[in-house]
Amino acid sequence: MTIPADLKEFLLNISPHIFLEINSSGQIVYAGSKAQYIFALTNTNKPTIFEIFPKKQSLQIKEHLEKLVYQQYPEKFSLEFKNRNYNVLAYPFHQDIVLLMEDITEKRQLSHLLYQVSARLEFAEKTAHLGYWELDLSNKKFYWSKQMYHIFGVDANTVSCKRNLIREQILFDDLKIYKEQLSKLIKEEKPVEGKVRILKPNGKIAYCQFKAGIIFRDFRKNIAGTFQDITTLVETQIAYQKAKQEAEANNMAKSYFIAQASHDLRQPMQALNIFIENLGMTELSALQTEILKKIQESSNNLKNMLDNLLDISKLDSNGMEYLPQTFNLSDFLCRLCQEYTNIAQNKGICLQCNIHNIQITTDIVLLERIIRNLMSNALKYTKNKIKISAVQHNEKVYIFVIDNGIGIKQEEIPYIFDEFFQSRFVSENRRNGAGLGLSIVKKIASRIGAKIKVKSVLKKFTCFTIILDLSADKTKIPSNG
Repeated sequence: MTIPADLKEFLLNISPHIFLEINSSGQIVYAGSKAQYIFALTNTNKPTIFEIFPKKQSLQIKEHLEKLVYQQYPEKFSLEFKNRNYNVLAYPFHQDIVLLMEDITEKRQLSHLLYQVSARLEFAEKTAHLGYWELDLSNKKFYWSKQMYHIFGVDANTVSCKRNLIREQILFDDLKIYKEQLSKLIKEEKPVEGKVRILKPNGKIAYCQFKAGIIFRDFRKNIAGTFQDITTLVETQIAYQKAKQEAEANNMAKSYFIAQASHDLRQPMQALNIFIENLGMTELSALQTEILKKIQESSNNLKNMLDNLLDISKLDSNGMEYLPQTFNLSDFLCRLCQEYTNIAQNKGICLQCNIHNIQITTDIVLLERIIRNLMSNALKYTKNKIKISAVQHNEKVYIFVIDNGIGIKQEEIPYIFDEFFQSRFVSENRRNGAGLGLSIVKKIASRIGAKIKVKSVLKKFTCFTIILDLSADKTKIPSNG
């Protein structure tokens, strides 16, 4: 049956290919409508195939056509023309040659894009130690990404797509976790996750976090998920916990030793102070008196530092016992104020006390240690005035220690309760102590269940507030913070 000419023309025009027929000399005998448009051909303008293309492409075409004429066998090659890419099929046809050109520009661009995406995904998986897997439920076949095989330590070429390596290599003790999560996924169709250990063929164990969910492929339900190797992270956490426990044990042992040895450490210090007092009772020259005064100051600083260190050790080792009792706060604070009044007057400081009649229940000895430390600081840094006051509001008692001294920079307030912290803006700090007073205040406050707040304006005032909660259960010993 012969196909009518108009039908052949129609079929050639609707084809996605570019159609050309040339003779043995390369002269164009026939050009489809697409070819006429692309190569700007007319019925009167029919150049040779070699005149259409640039020199490089013409030589390429000529080489392939010569092979075709010699072998009388179709030739296939690629060609670039005006920034477009083509696959060319050349067929012998009687004494002529038929060329079919397929524009593959978009296909090549898409292929390149897919390659880039694939390379990026592979890089991301490798960097994150993350593998992707998918199970075709209809055919019971697995798809694994390259990184999945790497995580499980197996060669992709040696494993059947029907083999369930996940169940095979998860440790028996963890397999229950994996099965339960997948059963939950199938039942509820909601994403699941968990952590399991995998035994690799080389005998090494890898810690993995898995995630799984339901996806659809061609309207079919599949299970897909990821496995992420978190071995390095887990081993780091284990090492950190071990190091932390060892450090805490060593610190506790150190604190316990110092706390137990506190009597032996304080005894020589007490003896030294007695010798200094006895020496002060003898007849001394002016120079010797001045030297003795400096020895006394150094001895007092050393005693304060030793007391602070021993107190911190006791607090860290829970050696400072909490013994609550009920007492009158006003009587307690009045006694302290009377004691500090003489010290303040000798330094030209006005000490004011404003105290209401309040009954509280706490450890009176530990509360006294807090207030004495705050008073010592106030005496050290004030200009000429200190005020102590206490008020009760609802179920809380507020004790204020205020001085009109140099104040504290706002950026330093978060750090003033840290051990050994001393402001770099106060030149005399190094000679005034080791920076342990406020850290002891914070630890004791935590021991008795109190809170400490600070408000300060530079070069104007500093206010420390001790907050005691009267509604708290006084039968329980607060935890040592």
